[in-house]
Amino acid sequence: MKGVFSSNGFRVLVIIIVFFLVVALVTSGNSYVNNFVTSFVLTPIRQLVTGGVTSAGDSLTPPRSAEELQKEVDRLTEENRRLNDLLIDYYDVKAENEELEKFYDIKKENEDFSVVTATVISRDPNENFFGFTLDQGSANGVELNDPVMTENGLVGWVCEVAPKSCQVKTILSPDASIGVVDKRTTDSGILSGSAAMTDEGLTRMINVSAQNTMAIDDIIVTSGYGGIFPKNLKIGKVREMSYDSYSGLPMVVVEPFEDIKTVKNAAIVVNFSGKGEITEAEKQKDQQQNQQHNSQTGKTTQKKNGT
Repeated sequence: MKGVFSSNGFRVLVIIIVFFLVVALVTSGNSYVNNFVTSFVLTPIRQLVTGGVTSAGDSLTPPRSAEELQKEVDRLTEENRRLNDLLIDYYDVKAENEELEKFYDIKKENEDFSVVTATVISRDPNENFFGFTLDQGSANGVELNDPVMTENGLVGWVCEVAPKSCQVKTILSPDASIGVVDKRTTDSGILSGSAAMTDEGLTRMINVSAQNTMAIDDIIVTSGYGGIFPKNLKIGKVREMSYDSYSGLPMVVVEPFEDIKTVKNAAIVVNFSGKGEITEAEKQKDQQQNQQHNSQTGKTTQKKNGT
């Protein structure tokens, strides 16, 4: 008897009886029974059947042709190229924004400045003082002698101009002749480079009074005299107090705040308050400095001649 209840035939019989019982209950008109049977019996069965049919249908979908696959590959390749172009544009804009942020402080501290941001596009290997070419020129308002600076301070000036580019000489060059002062003591002089100091990235301050009270680490800035460079542009700090080996006059070795050899981006100051103006007081001070310099040079020459 136990074997009868566990047989397959008995199980089929039970299923048939349950099926007809369900049908009888549904046709009886009882709404509660109808909802129950629909929700918990018929609906799951329909979903199971529908899913099975769909899956079976999917499995019967024929594979795409080689031509269709090639079109898909071409589409994805083009999409990848477009995304790479967008990524490059993003990096360019990001770099430009970072540079503008650097020079924002320059503009904020000097509201009278009009600046043109530029990028170094080449360096002349035959130029011994690390001069470089920027990608901005006369078409952007750049003129001869316009100051060139970074967020760290003055690095040079424009010495040649083309419509779309300009050449820059640096403060390491002996051609530099920039009025400067010690920010702490107000001792003044002329910033002019020296071939002997260039490799170390240093420059010098000459025409310094023998009575100066300057000291190591004092900050050197532009004086603004002459109307070529704005006043108070940072240059560097005093590295060493010395004497010129030729004239015997005081000389100050200056370490620029910016590493001139590695400048990549710069701001060209195309206009500022007082540009091109030389005041009467400046003329008188220049005359006094020249007289003092000539007097000191004469005394040094007399000493060398033993008179």
